[in-house]
Amino acid sequence: MDQMEMMGKYWADPDVLIVPAGETDQIIEWLKGQTPDTWHQVVMRWNYDYGDKVLAWILDQDACDRGTAARVFLVEGCGHWLWEALSEKGAQPDPSHVCRVVLRNWHRYKTGEISGHYDDGVPEALLDLAAKNGESSECAGTPYKEILAYEGRRAPNSKYESEDGKIVISMDYWMKEKGYA
Repeated sequence: MDQMEMMGKYWADPDVLIVPAGETDQIIEWLKGQTPDTWHQVVMRWNYDYGDKVLAWILDQDACDRGTAARVFLVEGCGHWLWEALSEKGAQPDPSHVCRVVLRNWHRYKTGEISGHYDDGVPEALLDLAAKNGESSECAGTPYKEILAYEGRRAPNSKYESEDGKIVISMDYWMKEKGYA
């Protein structure tokens, strides 16, 4: 069976869908019964077109792993937020922005096991900007350097993930369960 046929079977299986797309409150309610590894898997494949309320909820949990927080910080930070925070003096910070949530909660997170790598790596120009302006920017006095340097020790382990705003059983887990792997 080729990859397209396998994907067709996967998406045709009604048991794959756990929570439908766009059901933010229902996703958060479901996440309350899940592990930090599942939270990380949700973050790894989260579609930002569905907002950041789910991400903010995860980041506000004491049991959130530093790797999960680092991943969100790096995706949002390397995408745009951190560039602005390091280069614009006197910017009005949005305290509810997910990067601010990570900075505020970083030392509160109890574990730092899960790898929070950023797929493309932190851009060298951003690291240079952090070294040059970090202590005179709105990041001064925050753990942003720790977050940029965070690595973690292991991959998350969960049978669930997010996909286009919904919660699903991961395809890898589904394939093993169905005997395709």
